[in-house]
Amino acid sequence: MTLEMFATSESRPVPIRVLARMAATGIYLLRGIPRDLQRAARARAMSEGTTLRCVLLQGLREYAAGTWTPQPDDNSPES
Repeated sequence: MTLEMFATSESRPVPIRVLARMAATGIYLLRGIPRDLQRAARARAMSEGTTLRCVLLQGLREYAAGTWTPQPDDNSPES
């Protein structure tokens, strides 16, 4: 899937490629995750023979199904 738009350069249309393909792959950037937390989670996942991706997917599945609700974190910058 490639999405093209046109800009002008010297009064001529010039194609601009949009990174729609990247968005379709399900790549998400999580900002504000402390590096030490990420490393600890990745290390635990590896020691348990899984990946951080699998851990995150399972958490999302449980949250979406209503079987897990995160507890409020008083230290979170979003609370």
